[in-house]
Amino acid sequence: MTTVSTTTSAQAATTTAASGAGSAASGALVGTESEFLQLFMAQLQNQDPLNPQDGADMVSQLAQFSSVEQETQTNTNLANLTATESSTANASLSSLVGRSCDAGLGAVTVQDPTKIPPINVSSSGAISGASIIVTDSNGKQVASLPIPSDGGTVQWNGKDSSGVTVAPGQYTLSVSSGTTTTPITANWHDTIDAVDLTANGSQLQMDGILVSPSDVTTIGAAATSTTPITPTTAALAAVMHKTGARS
Repeated sequence: MTTVSTTTSAQAATTTAASGAGSAASGALVGTESEFLQLFMAQLQNQDPLNPQDGADMVSQLAQFSSVEQETQTNTNLANLTATESSTANASLSSLVGRSCDAGLGAVTVQDPTKIPPINVSSSGAISGASIIVTDSNGKQVASLPIPSDGGTVQWNGKDSSGVTVAPGQYTLSVSSGTTTTPITANWHDTIDAVDLTANGSQLQMDGILVSPSDVTTIGAAATSTTPITPTTAALAAVMHKTGARS
């Protein structure tokens, strides 16, 4: 009877500990170290004295826990490394601010529909019946911009086909080649105003839109200031004083 009682107690304790660990770990991949030790100690304290647990099984459990603990630490280190790389990437993107850049068409975030940058279009041959198609986040076409036969600049005024200014949000621009037989290249062309750190990653601000850094195809030289340097009154006075002293 004692054996039956002890076995029942062991099963109950193990079940209780496992249930607690399972419920605590239901929202995670593994339980915590404390939960594992509680379960392990419950097995040791309530095992059947006439049929104790095999030592090899205990060693196996400890080895499994050690492996899981190492994997958890590895995941933590990878998360920290990713965060560090993200900060480094953001710092390098700041060097693009003030530079004239080209960025390929695709998904963009329109912040201000009245400040859409120009699109440069080119092709090695004549362009025929081509256009730039603008679709919203639902895939619905909102505008079609004809491309001149000799390419050049295409400007979207931020309005739909009915002449109504579109709402800020996500839009996709793509090229419809029409009957053109040669590849058509179309890129945004403007100066990078800022780097926006959004929840979806870093974005580059071009006037009223945000483009992905991966869409940048050409980076121009940094703009230089043409403002003349005017000497201050104090500097002029110092020069006159030195001139007077020499005479």
